[in-house]
Amino acid sequence: MDIELEGYIDADWAGNQTDRRSTSGYVFTLGSAATSWSSKKQATVALSSTKAEYRVATIATCEEVWLRRLIADLGEYIDGAVAIWCDNMSSIQLTKNPVFHARTKHIEVHHHFVREKVIEGEVDLQYVSTNEQVADIFTKGLSTEKHAHFRDVLGVLSIDMID
Repeated sequence: MDIELEGYIDADWAGNQTDRRSTSGYVFTLGSAATSWSSKKQATVALSSTKAEYRVATIATCEEVWLRRLIADLGEYIDGAVAIWCDNMSSIQLTKNPVFHARTKHIEVHHHFVREKVIEGEVDLQYVSTNEQVADIFTKGLSTEKHAHFRDVLGVLSIDMID
């Protein structure tokens, strides 16, 4: 059986009006249904949208590793890299360009976990347009139409499952 796992990640940089912390959100789909998702306020203030998005990329990559192992424990295997869709080009470049890292020492070493997984071919961080970023459903208020569209894309039966 060919297992199709993919993820979407997003952060609302400095979105909290009180403390300016960002909210991280991700969702993984297995086939056509959402199987794993999270929405959580980040522990510290991110100094840039790139840093906020890179943090959620790290969290989602950890989830991808866990999901891959769970699927293997069930006797199925994922061949190749899992696509994780991100709408921040700078975060994507951080995972692919080692020269760029010389200017990003403020990003903690453990966040380079994502880069390792990209190099190993386990994760492929890819660009998705902000208009098609289904992880927005976990990080910000959306219009009724956009919320319904993303809910349909994720195969979610009820808004109550997400809210």
